Amino acid sequence: MKRTISIRRTAFIWLAGLMATIGVCAATTSYFLVRNEASDFLDNQLRQIALYVGDARSSPETGPDSGAPHDPEDDFVIQVWDAAGKPLRLSHPAVAIPQQHETGFVDISTGSDNWRVYTLIAPYRTVQVSQDMSVRQELATSAALQAALPIIVLIPLSLLTLGWIVDRIMARLNRLAVAVASRDARVDDPVPIDEVPAEVVPFVSSINLLLARLRALLERQRRFISDAAHELRTPLSALQIQIDNLRHDDRDGRFSQRLTELEAGIGRATRLVSKLLRLARYDAHEIAPAPQPIDLVQLAVDTIARLTPLAESRRIDLGITCQDRAITIGSLADFEVILDNLIENAVRYTPPTGTVDVAVVAAGQEARIEIRDTGPGIPEEEMPRVFERFFRARPQDSEGSGLGLSIAKAAAERQGARLALAMREDGPGLVACLIVRMALLRA
Repeated sequence: MKRTISIRRTAFIWLAGLMATIGVCAATTSYFLVRNEASDFLDNQLRQIALYVGDARSSPETGPDSGAPHDPEDDFVIQVWDAAGKPLRLSHPAVAIPQQHETGFVDISTGSDNWRVYTLIAPYRTVQVSQDMSVRQELATSAALQAALPIIVLIPLSLLTLGWIVDRIMARLNRLAVAVASRDARVDDPVPIDEVPAEVVPFVSSINLLLARLRALLERQRRFISDAAHELRTPLSALQIQIDNLRHDDRDGRFSQRLTELEAGIGRATRLVSKLLRLARYDAHEIAPAPQPIDLVQLAVDTIARLTPLAESRRIDLGITCQDRAITIGSLADFEVILDNLIENAVRYTPPTGTVDVAVVAAGQEARIEIRDTGPGIPEEEMPRVFERFFRARPQDSEGSGLGLSIAKAAAERQGARLALAMREDGPGLVACLIVRMALLRA
C-alpha cells in the first residue's frame, strides 16, 4: 500500500520553502540596492577627503574634479580656524555655520537648513565638519524604500504561489469529492483511500461504513417489498377465484354490483403487487433480456391497441399522429413497460372527452415517442418529484399508485434511454417523451 500523504506535512514543506525563497530573494535584492546606495555615498566621501586633505585651498566648485558627477547636497562643509580664530579654510563660504567652542557633535539650525556638526579643537587650530541633515534623512528613506521594495514586489507573487500551493494540496480532496458525488448508489465497492490524505482517511472510512449500512438497509427494503409482493399474490389470486365462484352461484344477480366493485378493488391490488415486483426486479439489477431490433412505430401501435379499451371506457380519444420510421436496439419487454406506463398515465389523468396523441418522430441519430394529453398537467414545483416512488401529482383523487413513472424511469435507465416531461405550449396538458438512440441496420 502506498504511503498516505499528509496535508499538514505537505503544507508545511511548501510554505516553508515559499517563505525561505521570499526571504532569500528579499535579502539579496535589498543587499544589492543598499550596497549601490552606500557605494555612491562613500565614493562621495572619498572624493571630498581627497579635496580637503592638506593645506592647499580647494573647494568642490573650484577643485580639479569640479566636473565629476555628484549631488551638491552630499558635500561636507569644512571649516578650519587657527588658534586666534582666523579662518584658514572654508569649503563653502556662503554657508555660515558658527564656530563651536567644545569638541564633539552638535545639531545646529541656520535658517531653513539643519546641520549635524562635529568640532575638533586642537591647540593650534579648530576643525569643524558639517553635514546637511536632509542628506541623512534622504539616505535613511532611500535605504528603507530599497529594503521594502523587494517585499512589496514579492507579496503578490507569493500570494499567487500560495494559491497554487493550496490548489495543489486541495486537488486530492476535490478529486475525492467528485468521486463520492458521482458514485453510483448501486456500486458495492467502498470509496478507495489509496490517494487520500492521511487526515481525511478516518472521514472516508466513516463514509464507507455509512454506505455499507445504507446498502444493507436498501437491500433489506428491497427484499421486504419483493417478499411482501410475492406473499400478496397468492391471497389475491385466491380472492379472485372466490369471487368467480360467488358470481357463478349468484344466479339471480343480487350481488353482481358488489362483486364487480370487489373485483375492481382486487384488480387494482393485483396491479399494484405486479408493479412492486417489477420495481424489486429492477432494483435487484436483474440481467435484461437479450437485445433485439425494435420497431418503435409498431411498439406504439401495439401499446395503443392494448390501452384502447381503457381509453374508450373513459371517453378518451387515443390515437397515433406521426409514424416516422425508427428502429432501436433493446429489450422489447422493457420498452413495452415504459410506453404502457406513459400512455396509461396520460389516459388516466386526462378528463373525459379529452385526447391523447402519440407520435413517433425521428431526428438525426435519435428518435422520440411523444405522448401529448389534454389533462391538467403537473405544477412546476412538483415536476422534479414526479419520478419518486408513490408520489402522485395533483389531482390526488385520480386513479394510480404513484409507481408508474418510477417503473418507466428504471426501465429506461436499464435500456440507456431518457424520459422527459414538460407542459404543453399550445394549450393545457402534458408532454411525456421517451428518447432513444436509433440503430443503424443494414438494408
